[in-house]
Amino acid sequence: MSGGLTQMLQSLAPLLVSLMLLAAVFLLWQRQRSVWLMVAIVAEVIGLGFRALFFAAPGVIQGHSSFFALWTLCALAFAGGLLGYAIETTQRR
Repeated sequence: MSGGLTQMLQSLAPLLVSLMLLAAVFLLWQRQRSVWLMVAIVAEVIGLGFRALFFAAPGVIQGHSSFFALWTLCALAFAGGLLGYAIETTQRR
């Protein structure tokens, strides 16, 4: 039972992290409506969908290498959106 609980928490933690990141970027976007933040939000929402799908049906997903490639591209788009926002913000000051 303990091993199952630990495994479930390990699977849920990335979902929670993703939701927290999404909330943080959304709060930033509410304050300053940057296109870069919108890119980060959209990428994270899509990435969260991939993560939820992987959590719900890991056996179905593991045979599709394109799934992991798209998931990685979403992560890169999220990071690029945050980096773009950081550059944009520091250039204004």
